[in-house]
Amino acid sequence: MKTRLLPIFLLAILALESYTLSNKKSFDLKKHLTKAFVYVPSGVAIVNGESVSVQAFYVYNREVTNFDYKEFLSDLKGKGDLESLKIAAIDSLGWNKLNFSNQAYVKYYHNHPAYNDYPVVNISHEAAQLYCKWLGEKYDQKTGTTGKFKFRLMEKAEFVRAARGDSDASYAWNSNSLRNSDGQIQCNFTQLGSEDIHRNLETGKLEIIVAPRDFLDNGFADILAPSVSYWPNQFKVYNLNGNAAEMIAEKGIAMGGSWNNTGYDVRIESEQKYTEPNVTTGFRVVITAL
Repeated sequence: MKTRLLPIFLLAILALESYTLSNKKSFDLKKHLTKAFVYVPSGVAIVNGESVSVQAFYVYNREVTNFDYKEFLSDLKGKGDLESLKIAAIDSLGWNKLNFSNQAYVKYYHNHPAYNDYPVVNISHEAAQLYCKWLGEKYDQKTGTTGKFKFRLMEKAEFVRAARGDSDASYAWNSNSLRNSDGQIQCNFTQLGSEDIHRNLETGKLEIIVAPRDFLDNGFADILAPSVSYWPNQFKVYNLNGNAAEMIAEKGIAMGGSWNNTGYDVRIESEQKYTEPNVTTGFRVVITAL
């Protein structure tokens, strides 16, 4: 059984006892972050057909989890910050907004310890931004580095850079295939097979008609998979394709596709729009120097 000795935000924070503003050159961010945040070097990302220069940054190696988010809510509650709590609220009823009703997920997904390590979903863009701001404040309190670093949502170019690196592959594991050399599925997405493809003889076009099967047919995923699952990419980042589509700084756009998308729609460039909290969209945090 896992033992959690420290609040989860301390995965990103180590105390800098010797740091002072008069000794700025001695501060090395990389030395004071644990493996929860990983380094992505500067480089170029192709976004909408254009080359975009991306400065180096640190990114959370997994999607923000239910446990992470519960600590955030608990801290807001402890402070009596009712305004922020209203913004940060989880819309658990989002599980009933798909084409099925699942009261078990409404009741348990955001509350039961079994889902602690699963990505938080059903939150708004404003809530994700508020979490980033909160985490940055916690970091500043521990390190005395106020004004030095910004914790925020990823820009689209940063997402592409973190997922693709210097390759031109469709998926973050540097491949255009959804399976590895052993035939294993590389991420959490909705799988379709030949039994789901129909040719309309009148139009000659192929149509998708999903054949009857168990709903939870996503490899070893239970609709969503844990934030650390499948395999990390070259920068040691998990689940940049599928699982939970990821909010970026641009409101209303989530990248990388989700568990509810088919293979083509979980490519690195895949975008999906959202207008409200939903069960397919989560987020992760990046850190940049100011």
